[in-house]
Amino acid sequence: MRYEIRIAGLGGQGVVLLGVVLAKAIASNEKLHVVQTQSYGPESRGGAVRADLVVSREPVDYPKVRKADVLVALSQSAFDAYFENIKENGMAVIDSGAVTPEISRSDIKVKAVDATREAAEFGKIVLANMVMLGALVNVINLASKDAIICALGEAVSHENLAENVKALEAGMKLGG
Repeated sequence: MRYEIRIAGLGGQGVVLLGVVLAKAIASNEKLHVVQTQSYGPESRGGAVRADLVVSREPVDYPKVRKADVLVALSQSAFDAYFENIKENGMAVIDSGAVTPEISRSDIKVKAVDATREAAEFGKIVLANMVMLGALVNVINLASKDAIICALGEAVSHENLAENVKALEAGMKLGG
């Protein structure tokens, strides 16, 4: 079993944080191995950003995503750049407030999550990544809510944890 997840967007959207939290949560399952890598341009905001996760029951022999089982696209440019690299019968989970998919393959399922709009309802668009993480948890079913919250508690400040958990839970409702 090798399961590959690519999370992509723009600098400032919390792509790397989303990837790190998800990887930590999946790694808490003693039956799974996970490797998380990231790539980003020199820009602090607005440049291309990607976080890749490879999950396996065996130790991961190659840490890069070859063909994604799931693409999480937080921007149109990320969707356009990586859509063709989704495995046959794979899935794209998109932020429908930022991505208008033009689907050229009938074998790909698309799950639209309006993460940006949902985060705006909390008054903080920067929480769109946590909304998307909540939706993704339901889609991939590789980590429990408790594991995600524990990993999130290690990654964000105590002052920001409650609002991040609230956004995560909203995303879980949208992704169900």
